[in-house]
Amino acid sequence: MNEHELLQIIKKGESSKVQFKERLPHIDSLAHELIAFANTSGGFLLIGVNDKTGDLNGLSFTEIQQSNSQIVNAASQKIFPPICVITETISVEDQNIVVVKVDEGKSKPYKDRDGII
Repeated sequence: MNEHELLQIIKKGESSKVQFKERLPHIDSLAHELIAFANTSGGFLLIGVNDKTGDLNGLSFTEIQQSNSQIVNAASQKIFPPICVITETISVEDQNIVVVKVDEGKSKPYKDRDGII
């Protein structure tokens, strides 16, 4: 995904296939977001975008590193069966946005560690 494509997605706002987070949510909330995408038709989680206004609020280098680590942990340890996610960091208007792509799952239904779908 390039900067132009990302801006087009942000301009359209949130939907069942796109969710914005200004900062990474708690790992359990993150797992629920990923589960929702995997149990439906997939989607994108954009971290560094205000979910109320669509304004960019990019992440620092440290936040990017922590986010990637937490995303991988959620996908592999908090979701059953584990899912595969793809992350990339895209610089938009000098703001670093982490894009998490979740494909539709092939082993539905996905659940959290408490068995909740």
